[in-house]
Amino acid sequence: MRAALVLMLIGAVATTAACNRRQAAEAGLPYRGSVKAQNDGLLVVTVKAPGATLDMARESARYPVTLYCLTNRGSSAADWETDPATGDWAHAVDASGDMTLRARCRA
Repeated sequence: MRAALVLMLIGAVATTAACNRRQAAEAGLPYRGSVKAQNDGLLVVTVKAPGATLDMARESARYPVTLYCLTNRGSSAADWETDPATGDWAHAVDASGDMTLRARCRA
């Protein structure tokens, strides 16, 4: 009984520590980013970054994709859709200033 209680306590502490690390990493980013996975494996990333350029929002887009790929595919590598005219990441900005990008976890 005592061993089970100790293991539960260790698990709770480890979980809390992991949550705090994630919050600390996100706190260092300039904008809030989120990712949604589609059935075909495409990741749609939205960054709340009104008035920001791609260079300003890049790390805020990269973080949730890296976290998703690492958690779900075992590797942090991702391939981003690129704009053929610039060779840089393709992105769209909606009327509210949110930036949308697309990526796939590398196999």
